[in-house]
Amino acid sequence: MPRKRTKKERHVATGREILINVGPVETRVAVLDNGVLADFYLERESLEHYAGSIYKGRVTSILPGIEAAFVDIGLEKNGFLHVSDVLDKSSILREMLPDEDEPAVRTRRKGESPKIKDILKVGEERMVQVVKEAIGTKGSRVTTYISIPGRYLVLTPYDRSIGISRRITDRAERKRIRDILTKIGFVDEVGCIVRTVAEKRTEEELRGELKYLMNLWDRIKARAEKQTAPVTVYEEYGVVLRMIRDNFTEDVTQLVVDSKEEYDRIARFLKAFMPSLKKKVKLYTGQMPLFQKYQLEKKIDEIVERKVGLKSGGYLVIEQTEGVVVIDVNSGSYVGKKSLEETAYKTNTEAAEEIPRQLMLRDMGGIIIIDFIDMDEKEHREKVFHLLQQKLRDDKARISLRAISQFGIVEMTRQRMRKSLERTSHVECPYCAGKGMIKSVQTIAIEVVRKIDRVLVRSRKRRKHISVNLHPDVNAALVSDQARMLRDIQRKYRCKIELKEDKLLHVEDIIIEEH
Repeated sequence: MPRKRTKKERHVATGREILINVGPVETRVAVLDNGVLADFYLERESLEHYAGSIYKGRVTSILPGIEAAFVDIGLEKNGFLHVSDVLDKSSILREMLPDEDEPAVRTRRKGESPKIKDILKVGEERMVQVVKEAIGTKGSRVTTYISIPGRYLVLTPYDRSIGISRRITDRAERKRIRDILTKIGFVDEVGCIVRTVAEKRTEEELRGELKYLMNLWDRIKARAEKQTAPVTVYEEYGVVLRMIRDNFTEDVTQLVVDSKEEYDRIARFLKAFMPSLKKKVKLYTGQMPLFQKYQLEKKIDEIVERKVGLKSGGYLVIEQTEGVVVIDVNSGSYVGKKSLEETAYKTNTEAAEEIPRQLMLRDMGGIIIIDFIDMDEKEHREKVFHLLQQKLRDDKARISLRAISQFGIVEMTRQRMRKSLERTSHVECPYCAGKGMIKSVQTIAIEVVRKIDRVLVRSRKRRKHISVNLHPDVNAALVSDQARMLRDIQRKYRCKIELKEDKLLHVEDIIIEEH
């Protein structure tokens, strides 16, 4: 019988919270809205993050047939540079900064279409920035237009204009910010984009950040001039500082982190850039793992599930392919009390609230088709569509949406923001010849340690002895890659952990016994 959670261990959800769990090999960040998982980020030591980093690269080949070039930036795969990523800065800024207005762009005259071979030469060295990370066999997508994000501003060194986030809607505030930046007088050298969080910020704050970004750009240029390609000249922040820079705002009630080292790093960062928010950061030192306390482990596992339940008993079925995502809405066990129309309307309303959350959690991109249950009444269709529109406003990705059809079909496109959890933590399933996905051995090994931790924290025995039956591949990952985690657990509980290989077990099956 599981022990009851003490009053101290129970958590009452309030407002928007950011939780950071730091382990020996991976860092996880969860964003909660009133206790509901709204966003999730995962970063591992073995899976480096390149998006946003700047490199001095060398052009290795030019492909006139597809108007593109490959650039050696020092990574395993060469970067892919399309002619549009050299010429059209607005498209790149939309990719990297979807929530902000792009600076004005000089349009080319009609009929003018420069060729990649006229712009770049093999062997030429160019400074490029990664826009999208490598996925599968494709290398990183890169651009020659550099943007350096700060807290309030994004420096755009190759564009001498000022863009202001479309989410700053007050005309007087937009004019105030533009007047401050014009007064500083930097536009002859570089340009910038004003981020949404810059609203109501003082001239001193904007001036201070601009000075910091200009100094950073000078250091990047100096580094590029001194070194030979390929070389990294600027490395983007890791997931924690990136999250704090872009998402830690006044409306966040608290940020909780379970690592003293990371807590100190966050404190130093906030002291330099956002001192007013430092009081909201808390170091978690509880015995129970942080994500377990907030009951997040099951919710995180559900992110990659094909089927998503709705409150009434209905459900979503999410099918992802390389080119399109299809979301099918089903009434399931919900039969309603009045009519088929009312059943469909209520189920579709719940689906319209849940789908935007799933799009962000899974970071689904490309073409997305939503198949709502048929509704005969036009008013019902319009209400469901307007609710979907309203919920999608919280999504920072660039979205294009078509009105709902009389058959309940909604077509939309969504920009992918990062590598999805599925691509980061899962591999093609060897049991189904690549037709599905299962968790990678490393992911399972990390989860084994967490499960052992959960068993031990509940144990009332003085002398703790745990035996774990698991697949040989998972055992190998545990004793090599995750040995530190096992040692930490044994020291924490002063216990004995015995690992037993079982070839008959499925790679994801784990049996834990307490003796």
